[in-house]
Amino acid sequence: MYDLVIEGRILADGSPVDAYLCIEGGRIARVCKQPPVSGEYGEFHRQGRSLLLPGVIDTHVHFRDPGMTSKEDFTTGSISAAFGGVTTVIDMPNTRPPTIDLGSLMVKERIASTGSVIDYGLNLAIMGGSDLMAVDTLLKGGANAPAPVGLKAFLGDTTGSLVFGTISSLSKWSPVVENTGAVLALHAEDGSLFEPVKDPEDVKDILLQHSRARPAASEASAIQKATEALGEQAGNAHILHVSTEAGLQAARSSRATVEVTPHHLLMDTKWCERNLEMQAMGKVNPPLRTPSDRAALWGGIADGTVDTIGSDHAPHLIEEKSQGYLSPSGMPGVETMAPLLLSEVSKRRLDMNRFVELCCSSPADRYSLAGKGRIAEGSLADIMVVNLREGRKIKGDGLHSRCGWTPYEGMVGVFPGMVYSRGEPIIDGENLCGKPGRGNNVRA
Repeated sequence: MYDLVIEGRILADGSPVDAYLCIEGGRIARVCKQPPVSGEYGEFHRQGRSLLLPGVIDTHVHFRDPGMTSKEDFTTGSISAAFGGVTTVIDMPNTRPPTIDLGSLMVKERIASTGSVIDYGLNLAIMGGSDLMAVDTLLKGGANAPAPVGLKAFLGDTTGSLVFGTISSLSKWSPVVENTGAVLALHAEDGSLFEPVKDPEDVKDILLQHSRARPAASEASAIQKATEALGEQAGNAHILHVSTEAGLQAARSSRATVEVTPHHLLMDTKWCERNLEMQAMGKVNPPLRTPSDRAALWGGIADGTVDTIGSDHAPHLIEEKSQGYLSPSGMPGVETMAPLLLSEVSKRRLDMNRFVELCCSSPADRYSLAGKGRIAEGSLADIMVVNLREGRKIKGDGLHSRCGWTPYEGMVGVFPGMVYSRGEPIIDGENLCGKPGRGNNVRA
């Protein structure tokens, strides 16, 4: 007897077809063309001609917990994610304290396990002085704690100041990466190429100044140096938030995988001049770039260079963003990532199958998240229900992040009508059904 049957449309060989998903024990036990007979199931949910897509896996969020919970915490961040169709997140380590060892990993695990509405993984930061043996043990799950889902190295200064150090010294991490198979996520900016800001008091050219201070060359240089240092293990590197044509080209010549963000795909400095109420809303690391860089990223999606899309959800309070150039870098985005991209699908700029690959199956494969990222028999029943005809304008006060604002104000997003996590409804329209603490660590 199935716990639940969901009627809707799934993608089969690239095209939508009518189907019934039979859910048992949190997994898709059967995918069939005819409905099970009455008595073979507990509940039956009719979703009509809406698409049943895999829940999104956002492998790049900063939920600010612990230490910066005035901006976000694991509960508000995971709720915001769920309303955007995200059923799994990987949280970044630049919190207070930073996630750098067993003790800090356990602190964050306790927070996430009691607060998260959705499943999660935790990244561990590495720096020049990190203990290689201790990190190796953690990655292998040998510390009586859920293993980190991967490692993170900040190659240039950014929020949290967890700068790795000399990029060439990544070479000493190659044995750890080889022994554990760990994904090494890289914030790829070469700080040695950063330039001084000419006029930090100027409120007009914030984003142009920021882009010049952290130039495109710094991204390309960091990618090249890092992948050369890792040598044979460069294939375990995952280059985060690639923002420039030069960076994309450097990544193409390596064996690393590539992430881009919605804000680098949908915004550039010219766009922000026309559309943002405050320029600092668009201040991020790496910076927003030129229209030609943005076009190059879309080209990377089209030719397969880009492997995943991650939100880099990094909220700050709006009053913090009111300080001109001195405003901190980062913007919210976990709730709007999938809706904005689905809007691009509805406009035929992005193929639906490519969306699923970039946001669901490829992240699952990259981080070895068994059972996630696909609508298939045996997979976890992480599902979002989508009708591409039901787009709506995005409003900051209608979103669920604690920060309370969005740079995408007024843009159209296609939000899911319902979201399931492991076969359990967690979002039903505007209603939150899932409870904090129901999320599982993907490495538990």
